[in-house]
Formats: sequence, C-alpha cells, structure tokens
Amino acid sequence: VVDVGAQVVGRIKSLGVDPGDPQKTIDYGSVVQNGTILALIDDAVYKAQLDQARATLERARADLLQLQAKCDQTEQEWKRAESLRPTKAIADTDYDLALANYKAAKANVAVGDAVIKQNEAVLELAKTNLDYTIIKSPVQGVIIARRVNIGQTVVSAMNAPSLFLIAKDLRRMQVWASVNEADIGRIRFEMPVRFTVDAYPGEVFRGQV
Repeated sequence: VVDVGAQVVGRIKSLGVDPGDPQKTIDYGSVVQNGTILALIDDAVYKAQLDQARATLERARADLLQLQAKCDQTEQEWKRAESLRPTKAIADTDYDLALANYKAAKANVAVGDAVIKQNEAVLELAKTNLDYTIIKSPVQGVIIARRVNIGQTVVSAMNAPSLFLIAKDLRRMQVWASVNEADIGRIRFEMPVRFTVDAYPGEVFRGQV
C-alpha cells in the first residue's frame, strides 16, 4: 500500500474525478493511474505568494540594472581620474574617492546578483508549493481508504497528513494472523494455509506462509 499525504497546508477545495466514472469523484474502490488527480487544495494563498515572488524578482532585476549603470559611471570617473593622476591634474583625495566609489559600485552589483539568485530560489519554492496543492497518485492502484472530505483543512507539520491509501495490486494480499504460542514452532516457510473471512461466509481461501 502507498500512503498519499499533503506537503502544504490548506483547505480541500475538491476531489478528483474517478477515471472509471466521470460522474463520480475519487473514493473507496476507485482505480487510479500514476498521476491521477486525487484532490485539489485551495491554491489562492500559494498563487498570491507566487505572484509576489515573481514581482520581487522583477524588482531585483531592475535594481541590478540601476546598480550596473552606476558601476559603469563610477568606472569611467575612476579611469578619468587615473589618466589625470600622472600629470597631477587631480588631487590624491579626489582620485582615492573615485577609486572607492568604483569599488563600492562593483560590490553593490555583486550584492544585486546575489539578491536575484535568492529571489529566484524563492520563486522556485513558490512554484513548488503551488504544484503541491494538486494531490496526485504516485502509483497505479486502487483507493482503499479516503481520509479527507471537501472543506476539510489539512495541516502539514512534521508528518504529512494521510489523505488516501492506495493498494498497488489487490491480486496479491497479505494476511496477518494470530498463532498460538504452542503452535508457532510448527509454522514453516511456504506451508499451505487455509483461512476464511466474514465477508464471504462458507468460502475457504488458500494461501502460503
């Protein structure tokens, strides 16, 4: 079995459509494929965060253009001061000031580059969180438990909440049975087993240890 959880916090907006019956939503017994949408979490907050992250990145790129222009300007001023220095046409303090302004402008450009990379990472995180609002089946199988309803809020903390339980292959099942301590020594690997279940009274099923 595969336990499907949620990576983000939010309210369940809707359940996915049952692939076998478009008139029904995903529920117990639904046969799903890898990638089938099981549920949608309200994405309004995550869309807003994505828009905010995108706007912040654009602002950072615009700021970098300004910083680069300032750096080019201070570089030209420094080169002009450097050309005047041999002839003593410029005071040492003015030369030192031009050099300091150029170095500071270069440092600001480096900071601007770092800010852009940081904002790009924030944007990718916002995109990832938005994608997490779509709960998809990671495997092909059958839904054997639906633990969430529309309108319910899922809270993702240290442990992801369990929303759906999917059995990958119902043709192979494992039975856990209690065996008396006095008889446990007689159990052997590949020993044939007979068992019954309440759902099918009178029918005997066979298996193997």
